[in-house]
Amino acid sequence: MSDNPFKRPASRAGIRDPRNATFISSLKDIEQGRHRQKQLSAHTSILRLEDLEEVADLPADEPLGQAPAPAMVASKMVAFFGPKGGMGTTTLAINVAGTIARLARQAVIIDMDLQLGSVPVSLNVKPERSIAELVIEAVNSGSGPLESGLDRHASGLTMIAQGDRIEELSSVTTDRLPRFFDAVGQMFSHVIVDGLRDFSDHAVAVMDIAHMVVLVVTQDVPAVRAAARSLRLFRRLGYGPERLKIVVNRYHKKAPVTLEAIGNALGQAVHAVVRNDFPLVEEALNCGVMVHELKSGSGVARDLDALARNLAGLQESRGGGRSFLGRIFKRE
Repeated sequence: MSDNPFKRPASRAGIRDPRNATFISSLKDIEQGRHRQKQLSAHTSILRLEDLEEVADLPADEPLGQAPAPAMVASKMVAFFGPKGGMGTTTLAINVAGTIARLARQAVIIDMDLQLGSVPVSLNVKPERSIAELVIEAVNSGSGPLESGLDRHASGLTMIAQGDRIEELSSVTTDRLPRFFDAVGQMFSHVIVDGLRDFSDHAVAVMDIAHMVVLVVTQDVPAVRAAARSLRLFRRLGYGPERLKIVVNRYHKKAPVTLEAIGNALGQAVHAVVRNDFPLVEEALNCGVMVHELKSGSGVARDLDALARNLAGLQESRGGGRSFLGRIFKRE
């Protein structure tokens, strides 16, 4: 038996998302009452809670094994998982990583979408070093950290991405990823991973190493459906609530899909929220900067700051009052 603590059975990866794993079974209140949509209030959910089956009550599929314990290393690794496009997962990952870097902590963001990664274009940084190149360096270095220079954003955040060098992808194998992340972890106190959107071999290998996986969801029915289907697969892979955190992005208190509805649909309470401020976030993306750099006192900037501190295990900011996220979830 291998002594590699990260090694896992091949059956844990490459799971196909079952087409029948939809837990939101009825939308009759919308389909039969479209003329009444304007009457929806903050306390009205377009999800019929009485028709939902919580994940815990579904017929249990045979688990594929318990998720391996996170590596006992000095760094903390958080992976962001976006079950559906357009939910702002990359924006959350970038700003969380940027906040940690701004707090005088060593932070790196790694884009594991090896073909069409969004991190470089969002930060307006062209990768000079590819993941494949660094994976080979990590394997050849034995057990030490990476020694060559890495790409950096103007904010101070370090970035690792594959870029357009798809001809190198054969070098990025799942058996090499633990050594790669170990080498990166020896250089940075916090490792943030983006680009995980499925349960491929690479994605599961990365999430098995991570200390925490953030499942991002927005307040719309397709997003909750996608999150519910993904959550079932996470459960089969052995990820419990202590390892998997649900974050609602673009939160609005008057949205028809409420936090209560999302929690009931997913069978797990929402861990944190980041409010909706699309114009400010869009401007930050267009400029290739962090939201904090444009308007540090904005509500969304405060929410991102609180989320970063929460996920990274850092102390809450003492200035400017508690964030919206902090006011809602301080009681937990």
